[in-house]
Amino acid sequence: MKNKKIKDTLKNYQVPQIPNLMVDKTVQLAKREFEKTPIRYKMPFRELFIGQIKYISSYIWIVQAILLLLILLSMSLSTHGIDDHQTIITILSIVAPIIAVVAIPELAKSFSYNMWEIESTSKFNLQKLIAIRLMIIGLIDLLIITILIATTSIFYEISFVNGVLYLLVPFNFANSIYLFLLRKFHGKQVVISCLIASLIIAIVLGSLSVFNVWYLLTSTFMWIILLVFSVGTLFIEIIKLIKATQGGGEMLWNYQ
Repeated sequence: MKNKKIKDTLKNYQVPQIPNLMVDKTVQLAKREFEKTPIRYKMPFRELFIGQIKYISSYIWIVQAILLLLILLSMSLSTHGIDDHQTIITILSIVAPIIAVVAIPELAKSFSYNMWEIESTSKFNLQKLIAIRLMIIGLIDLLIITILIATTSIFYEISFVNGVLYLLVPFNFANSIYLFLLRKFHGKQVVISCLIASLIIAIVLGSLSVFNVWYLLTSTFMWIILLVFSVGTLFIEIIKLIKATQGGGEMLWNYQ
């Protein structure tokens, strides 16, 4: 009955005629406002990349800087001339997954704050934005890793190659796991699951470097193979993450 009444009301309703003069005036005003705003249909990638930096939360820079200082401090306090090599390797193995996990809340914020729908319809689609954020955060992480490798090489006589391998292999594998969890979970579950994963990875790697001889004695060749495999795994997870943000894909479905 109620629906019928609404339909009858709508049938009887007549839209008032709008004078052509008013329509023309509205169009002219819209054109005038449109011409005031310079529209650039193509933006160089460099400009887009720099423009996205300001949207990265300041907590990333602060937490990463504090983390770097804490790592350097722990290395200086933990070395006393005896088994310094093993101590440094243990620290590097433990901090690698921690460095990676700091950025997860930043990558997940589009979905945590329900902004993915708006970003999906913007000029620069969500795939491109996610890819750029991954690049920016990746550069930050690489800067920290470079500082750590340089520090261990100069002050603790850890070879450059060993520093790269002991940091990048667990770092890449940890990132692969975090990106996988980012696709499979939603909301706060992403951050919680990644924090738990980082804690487990850090404990396992720390235990291996301390109690398992093969971790330190494994040949450089085997570590290089692990590095190549970890890079491939990380690359695959990055592609899956970007594809999952396309047109209501797997990731978007998880965040409904």
